[in-house]
Amino acid sequence: MIKRAFRLISLFAVIFFGPLAFALILSQEMSFLNWVLPVAAILWVALFGLWYLAYGQGRLRSRFRRLGLILLGFILIGFISSLLIRYEGSSSGSSFPRFSWVWQKSGSGKSAGINQTAPVTTGVSLSPDAPGATLVNFLGPDRDGMEDELPFGTDWASHPPELVWRRPIGKAWSSFAVIGTKAITQQQVGDDELVTCIDLATGRDLWNHTDRNTRLLLERAENSGGAMGGDGPRATPTIHEGKVYTMGGTGRINCLDLESGKALWSRNLIKDLGGVAQRWGMASAPLILPSRNCVVFAGPDVPGPTLIACNLATGKDVWIYEGSGASYSSARLLTLFGVEQIVTVNATDVSGVDPSTGKELWKYPWPGFFPKVAQPLVYDGDKLLVTASYGVGSLLLQLSDKSGKIEVTQLWKTTAMKTKFSSAAIIGDHAYGLDEGRFACIDLKTGKRVWKNQKFGFGQHLLFGDWLLVQAESGDVIIGTTSPESFVEKGRIPALTSMTWNVPTVAGRILLVRNDLEAACYLLPPKP
Repeated sequence: MIKRAFRLISLFAVIFFGPLAFALILSQEMSFLNWVLPVAAILWVALFGLWYLAYGQGRLRSRFRRLGLILLGFILIGFISSLLIRYEGSSSGSSFPRFSWVWQKSGSGKSAGINQTAPVTTGVSLSPDAPGATLVNFLGPDRDGMEDELPFGTDWASHPPELVWRRPIGKAWSSFAVIGTKAITQQQVGDDELVTCIDLATGRDLWNHTDRNTRLLLERAENSGGAMGGDGPRATPTIHEGKVYTMGGTGRINCLDLESGKALWSRNLIKDLGGVAQRWGMASAPLILPSRNCVVFAGPDVPGPTLIACNLATGKDVWIYEGSGASYSSARLLTLFGVEQIVTVNATDVSGVDPSTGKELWKYPWPGFFPKVAQPLVYDGDKLLVTASYGVGSLLLQLSDKSGKIEVTQLWKTTAMKTKFSSAAIIGDHAYGLDEGRFACIDLKTGKRVWKNQKFGFGQHLLFGDWLLVQAESGDVIIGTTSPESFVEKGRIPALTSMTWNVPTVAGRILLVRNDLEAACYLLPPKP
């Protein structure tokens, strides 16, 4: 009787193990833990096998034989699947894999090419004021994705955005920099990295600069992280005084002539430093320091050269900031307590650096070797909000001027705002952002969540006043208002049709969107 009771109790325990384990993993609201799900499933099946060996019907030898045959069947299915199915990276920011049949053309293979001269135009002309718009820095003039003024109309029901052109484009998670009639981005074509200048009016290439045999997955093919994140460059070009500065996925940097695309100088910066590209590819946008006549690039993600300042004209090193290693965030030039400094999120800390010398002014530890992507945001003049996912916790840091020296303390730490690929945005005393794919609001006084609702996936967003333009991971672009009460959607367009992690670009009334397959230009409605 006792044996029978234990048999039933153990069976129920095994049955409920799976649902409980899955529920526990999903309750953490961290998509990187999705990789634990298949491990939990395998363990669940193994527990059923052990239970069967202990309590199944028939002789023990027969039970072993049956389990052996079942295991052999699974191994055979796995072997055949490995011959027929190819891993194509993530299906979304949730990290679930994407597969294709081996006989289907790979989107990132050596033979992959892009028709560079085949945009589909619609006959919509850009308004006279549109080509004069500029956006020469990643995430806007302050590199934080937030602007005070709304440059376009928001009544998309009566005046929807108009498609100007749509075209194929090579793999990349880069965004666009815009000046005049030119839009600059990066792309992967076969084994070559390209910096591409596109005519805003037609979508056609004006020029291409090609770095031959430069491809992230050629260097990091052995790293599952590289394949998971997809191929191609990640960083967005920066434009300054008729020149384009770029960083490719492997760490190759360029200074190109804006009009012709001619290389003025080029370096393989990461190899020059004796390092290797970051695990997920180099993603930081170059930072121009005009008064210091230099441009700042990110280094590898291991302790060593974290920021490297190069001469604008020659590309030679001006200074190197040694530190904990770089992250996937892009450095910002800020003035805090009257001191101009580069504020940067690094691999395991946040720091302020003297833009003239590269000397460290202050540092606050932020441990955890998971990717940190979001931009550091200034709140209330003397505080910094830094956000990330992967369980490392988002921080609000208090900066204080102590006799000319900046000291940093932590006000709070929270997992209520877990930005993975995007940055948060601040309005008043609240921060808004994509918390593991769902739009959320936190109170900056306490770090506590106020609300979490709409699911936009692992996309991006830009803030204009209290209007938010969201690039959903699905490809849709949404406009809406946000407040401590809720986000209210006001309009939506199906701008793209596949997984999109790229930051949208708004330059005046021009909206440029892209992903790793296509790019499109829209003319946004005028302000009433």
